Amino acid sequence: MSNRKLLMATALIFGGTLCLSVTPALAQDAEQDPPAATDEEEAADEDSTEVDEVVVTAARPDIITAADRMIYNVTNDVQAQTGSVADVLRNVPGVEVDLQGNVSLRGDGNVTILVDGRPSAMLRGASRADVLQAMSGSQIERVEVITNPSAAFSPEGSGGVINLVTKSTRPAVTSVGVRASWDGGERGNLSLSGSRTNNGLTLSGDIGLRHNVSDFESESVRLRPGATPATTITEESLSNGENTNTFGNARLGADYDLNERDRISGELSYRAIDVENDNIQIFERADGNGTVSDRYQRVQTGGFSNNNVGGRLSWRRKFEGDQHELAADFEIDSSESERDLDLISTTQVGGEPDFLQRTDNEQQRDAYGFKLDYTRPMGERRLLKIGYEGDLGQDSFDSFGARGADEASLAPVAALTNQFDYEEWIHAVYATYERPFGDLDVQAGLRIEQVDFTLDQITDSITVERDYLKAYPTLNFGYQLTDSQRLRGGYSRRISRPSPQDLNPYTVYIDPQNLRRGNPDLDPEITDSFELGWQMRQGQTFYSVTAFYRDSSGGVTDVSQDIGGGVVLTTRENLGESQRTGVEFIVNGKLGSKVTYNASGTVFRNDIYVPGIAGGIDRSGTSGTARASINWQPTETDFFQLNGFYVGEQIQAQSERGAFGMLNIGYRHKFTDTFSMVLTGTNILDTAEIDGFTETPDFQDRSRVKFMKPTWYIGLTYSFGSSPRRQEPAFDFGAPSIPQ
Repeated sequence: MSNRKLLMATALIFGGTLCLSVTPALAQDAEQDPPAATDEEEAADEDSTEVDEVVVTAARPDIITAADRMIYNVTNDVQAQTGSVADVLRNVPGVEVDLQGNVSLRGDGNVTILVDGRPSAMLRGASRADVLQAMSGSQIERVEVITNPSAAFSPEGSGGVINLVTKSTRPAVTSVGVRASWDGGERGNLSLSGSRTNNGLTLSGDIGLRHNVSDFESESVRLRPGATPATTITEESLSNGENTNTFGNARLGADYDLNERDRISGELSYRAIDVENDNIQIFERADGNGTVSDRYQRVQTGGFSNNNVGGRLSWRRKFEGDQHELAADFEIDSSESERDLDLISTTQVGGEPDFLQRTDNEQQRDAYGFKLDYTRPMGERRLLKIGYEGDLGQDSFDSFGARGADEASLAPVAALTNQFDYEEWIHAVYATYERPFGDLDVQAGLRIEQVDFTLDQITDSITVERDYLKAYPTLNFGYQLTDSQRLRGGYSRRISRPSPQDLNPYTVYIDPQNLRRGNPDLDPEITDSFELGWQMRQGQTFYSVTAFYRDSSGGVTDVSQDIGGGVVLTTRENLGESQRTGVEFIVNGKLGSKVTYNASGTVFRNDIYVPGIAGGIDRSGTSGTARASINWQPTETDFFQLNGFYVGEQIQAQSERGAFGMLNIGYRHKFTDTFSMVLTGTNILDTAEIDGFTETPDFQDRSRVKFMKPTWYIGLTYSFGSSPRRQEPAFDFGAPSIPQ
C-alpha cells in the first residue's frame, strides 16, 4: 500500500480529514520508491498535491467489488474498535456468527477463514469459535468475502472463503498507532503498531492484548417418551458460569526491494489464547409422574489454551510488462493446544457415588506449505496464471481422563483416554485464464488435487490410509451493462474434508448421558456452487442483488442413537444431501450530507435429505438474515453509529436452531487529528440467547443458552509519525491480499 493510502486510511479511522506537515528531511527520505497500491485501493483514492502540507480526504467506499469477491471496509465500524473479530463479522453481509462464535456463510458453516490470505491453525477446528470471540476487531481493516473462489484457491470449505485483512502493514517513513479500550471492569483491549521505511526496506510490527469476561446460562431438557407416565423419562440440566479469555498477538514483518524487479519478504507471528471456564451444573432425572430417580450437582473448572507460531518467506520477481511476475512462498505454522477440566460430582438423589473426574486433551499441529505462482499477460485484458501448491499437515492428539472418589484414588478411564496421530499431504496444480469477449470478462480455471492421509489410532492399534484425486473447475464472469451497472456470476466446485476428530474411531466420553465416536470411512462432502448478481453504483449509493444455489452431496451428518442406560451415542456418517437456494441484497449510501447507511439481508431455502436415519429424513425450511447500520456525523469531530442484526431459524438433519439478534450503539469523538475517543454498547437490549431443538425416534432435546449481558466500552486511539509523499515506482509490487 502506498503512503498516500496510509494517510487516507488513517483519516478514515478518525472519520474526518487528516493534515500533517512533511519536513524537508522527510521529503528527502520520500525519494525512495514505496510499493504501489492494489487496483482496488487505487480506484478508491483521490489525487493529492505534492506540497509541503498534504491534505487527504477520506473517500474510500465501504464496499468494493472485484472479479471474485466482495470487499468490505470496516475501519469506520465503531464496534470494531472495541469488539472482537466475531463482532466485526456479524456486520458483514452474508456472514453469520452465532453467539458461540461459530461462523457460516449464507447458511453454510463449512467456511475457510484466512488471515492476510494465509491459513492459521488457530482458525481451524473446535478452537476457531473461541479465537474469533477473543481476537480484537481493531486489528481488522477489511473483510473479503469470496463465495466462488477461483482455482488459485484451495477448494476447502463448501461455503466459501472469508479473508481477514489486518492493519499491520503500513509502509511509511515512521508511523506508530496506539489503541486502548476498557469497560470499567474486567474487559479491555490494548494494541500498538508501527512501521519504518528506508532505503528499500520496510519493517512493520504490531502487538496486541485483549481480555474479556462473560457470564452464561444454559438449560436443556431431554424427553424419552414411554408407553405410560411411569416409563416416560425427563432429564433436565441447568448450568451457569463464567468464561474468562485472554488473547495476545505479536507480529514482525519485513519487505526488501533487492532491485526494481525483485522483492523478498518475511514475517514472524505469534498468537496465544487462554480461556478459563467455571460453571455449576444441576442435573435431574424424573419419570412422567414427577418422581425423581437421580439428582446431582457438578462443579466444573477448567480451560483451554492455544499457542501458535507462524513464519513466512517469499520472493517475487517482476518481468517486463504489466502483471507479469513469478512468486514463491514458503510457510510454516505450529500450534499447541490444551483443554483441561476438573469435575466434582455430588449426588443428592440416587445411587451414583460422588466422584472427582479430571480430563486433559492435548493437540500438536505442524503445517508446512509451499506455493509457486506464475502470472503472464497474454494480450490486452488477457491473463494466464499457473501454479503449484503443496501442503503437509501433521496432527497429534493425546487425551487422558481419570476418575475416583477423591484425589488419592484417581484411576484412568478408558473412555476418556486415547491417543492418535494424523498426517495429510495435499498436492495441487492449477491454472486460470481470463479474457474479454467485448463487454464480457471471463475467468475460467481448473484445480487438480491429490490427497493422501494416514490416521494412526495408537490406543486401539488401528491404522487407516486413504488417498483420492479430484478436480475442481471454476468459472467467474462480469458483464458491463451500463457505466453504472454490472452483472457478476460464477461457478465453483468446493469440498469439505472431515476433520481428524471426525475420522477417529475411538468412542469418547462427553458426559454421563453422551458419548461420541468418529468414522474413519468418511468421504469429503462435495458442493457445486452457482451465483448470479447485479450491481449498480449510482453516485454515492451502491446496490447489489445476488441469487445463489448450492448443491451438496455426501454431507457429513451427526447420527444420534440411544444405546440404553440413558446414554446417547453420536457418530458421523456421509448421509446428507442438501440444496440451498437464496437471494442476497446489499444497499449502501448516504442520506443528505451527514448520514450514511448500509443494509443487507439474505433469504434462502434449505432442502435436506438424509436416507439413512429413521427410515429417511426429508426436511425443508426457509431462513434468512438481516443487518443494518446507520451513521450520523453532525460535526467534523463527532460520529454516531447504530447497528444490529437478526438471524432467523435454521434447520439441520435432526435439529433446529432458534432465531437470535443483537443491537449495538457507538460514538466517536475526535479531539485532534491524532487523538480520538470511542464509546460503544454491545447487546444493549439483552437479547443474546440461542434456543435449540433435536428430535430422534428415541428422544427429544430442547436447549437454551444465554450469553453476555449488555457491555459498555470506552476506547482511546492515538497515532503519531509521518508519511512520505507519493512517488510512482518503476515497477508495481502491489497485489491483492490473496490471489485473484
